[in-house]
Amino acid sequence: METAIFISCVLILSAFTFSFAGFGFGLVAVPLLALALPIKDAVAIQLPFSVFLVVINSFRYGKTIKWHELQPIFIGSAAAMPVGVFSLNFLPDNLMKRSLALFIVLVVLFERTRQGQAKFRDFARTGLGGMILGTISGWFIGAYTTGGPPAVIYATARFPDPRKAKGAMGIYFLATDVVIVIMFIMTGLLTWDLFFLSLRFTPAVLAGFLAGSYFFKNITKQNYILGVHFLLLVAAVMLCV
Repeated sequence: METAIFISCVLILSAFTFSFAGFGFGLVAVPLLALALPIKDAVAIQLPFSVFLVVINSFRYGKTIKWHELQPIFIGSAAAMPVGVFSLNFLPDNLMKRSLALFIVLVVLFERTRQGQAKFRDFARTGLGGMILGTISGWFIGAYTTGGPPAVIYATARFPDPRKAKGAMGIYFLATDVVIVIMFIMTGLLTWDLFFLSLRFTPAVLAGFLAGSYFFKNITKQNYILGVHFLLLVAAVMLCV
C-alpha cells in the first residue's frame, strides 16, 4: 500500500512537470521510482504514460509546427542514432554522460544572458544549427536513451512561443519514443504485466497533467523558459550522478 502511494505521488509530480514544460516525465519519474522499485520496472512503468502524454502534446500543439521547421533536427538525429548505438561499445558511459551534462550547463548559462539568448536563437533557426543539435540528441538517444535535453534546447531556442516549443518537442519525442518502445518490447523490458500494472496509476497521472496544464496557461513566456532551464540543469545533475 505504501509503495502504491509513493508511486502515485511520483507520477503526479512527473505528469505535472511534463504538462507544464513539455518534457521531463521520465526525467522525474525514473530516478524517484527507482527508490522503491528495480530500475527496469521503474523505466517500464512510466514508459506507457510518457508515450501517451507525448501523443497528447503532439495533437494539442503539433498543428502549430510545419514539417520544414523540424527537418534539420530530424536529419541530424536520424543520422546519429545508429552511430550512438555503435559507439556504446567503445566510449566510456560516464565520460559521455558527463560531456552531455557539461554541454547542457554551458548552453543554459549562455542562454541566461540577453546577448547569448539572441545569438543561440539565431543559431537554432539555421539548418546547420538544427542538424548539429539533432546530431547530439540522436547520438545520445542511440547510446543511452538520454537525448531529450538537446532537443529541448533546440525547441525552446527555435520557437520562443511556449506552445510551439511544446509542439516541436511533442512531435520529436513521439518519433523517438516509437523507436524506444520497440526496443523495450523486443528486449523484454516492457511486458504486458508491467503495462497493466502501470494502468492502475492513470488517475494520478491525469491529476498531475491537469494541474500542470493549469499552471502553463497562467505563466509568462519568461517564466516558462526559466522553468525549462531549471529542469535542464536538473537533467545535467542526474546525468553526472
